[in-house]
Amino acid sequence: MKRLLAYFLLLFFCLKSFAQNNFETKTIQILATSELSIKGDTNISEFGCVFNTAYLEDNRVVTFKKNGNDIRFNNAVLSLKNKGFDCGNNAINKDFHSLLKTKEYPIISLELIKILLNKEKRSKAFVKITIAGIKKEYSFPIEIISSPMNHFVGKLKLDIRDFNLEPPKKMFGLIVIKEEIEIDFDLVAML
Repeated sequence: MKRLLAYFLLLFFCLKSFAQNNFETKTIQILATSELSIKGDTNISEFGCVFNTAYLEDNRVVTFKKNGNDIRFNNAVLSLKNKGFDCGNNAINKDFHSLLKTKEYPIISLELIKILLNKEKRSKAFVKITIAGIKKEYSFPIEIISSPMNHFVGKLKLDIRDFNLEPPKKMFGLIVIKEEIEIDFDLVAML
């Protein structure tokens, strides 16, 4: 019985190390030439908040496993400090940070779960986004351009109410921010 248990444990650890070896690890750097913005509308005008890439982490170690056209990721998290967004003027910046509850939740987290590659440049990304402590999953098309640098380009539309965020109203309710926002990005990466 002890010998059977010892063989089982040896087999378990061998299989576990084999499964882990199927994952590759790479260091990825998102370059300062990357662009990321959040766009929205009110009942009277549009607004946009641009992320300053100087707030990005220098390098990120990412683990992934490719199986045909399916690439699955571990630890592929992009953390965006809320204070890195500039909406054009102090009043809008203040409203933006109030909406995101920046004092309590200073970071927006984007976790890449997997990418389904397509024969065309268009692929599909699956992500978990955490805003104001609420995590939601989304999938959306992305374009992958590999020459001369690696670009990951896409748009994601989401409803701020998915994150229990209440659209602010200004001027006694005369100006109302619409619930749907759009995240546009062109991430330039060195692999």
